[in-house]
Amino acid sequence: MMDKEKVFRQCITFCVLFAFWILLSGYLDAFHLIAGAVCSAIVTFLSYDSLITKQKKGGVFKLLRFSFYCGWLFIEILRAGSDVAYRVLHPHMPIDPQIITFETPLTDDIARTVLANSITLTPGTITIDVNGGTYTVHALTSDTARDLTDDRTIEKRVARIFLDAP
Repeated sequence: MMDKEKVFRQCITFCVLFAFWILLSGYLDAFHLIAGAVCSAIVTFLSYDSLITKQKKGGVFKLLRFSFYCGWLFIEILRAGSDVAYRVLHPHMPIDPQIITFETPLTDDIARTVLANSITLTPGTITIDVNGGTYTVHALTSDTARDLTDDRTIEKRVARIFLDAP
């Protein structure tokens, strides 16, 4: 017999995945709803314990902090996209591509993954390699490289989500 906590985690995971499916698909016809429900059920069955874990406390607050982070990241993506478009369309193409390597004190694997993905999602940067806490990143400009190595804005925000020391 399944315990109540496991069933609760499965239900929450399914609801979040199905809502995300509806949001991304934009269709509310029977075919898309059924396909979304089936896909969400399969993913829930395979990985329900990844979204809501049993051992860690404060999951709701972490989800809230992550939601605010996603909003901030979206604005940064728009800002960086505008900057990249300006630089590429500028007659002199003021770019200074660099490959940088830096260490992060983040210890949580999920926090490290969020950091790597956030860097890659931001136009003008791409995470080339992650080896433990060492990141190798291609940056389109020296300003972007400085932000990753000196200011560490993204790293600090990711650390706040997971309450991991930057």
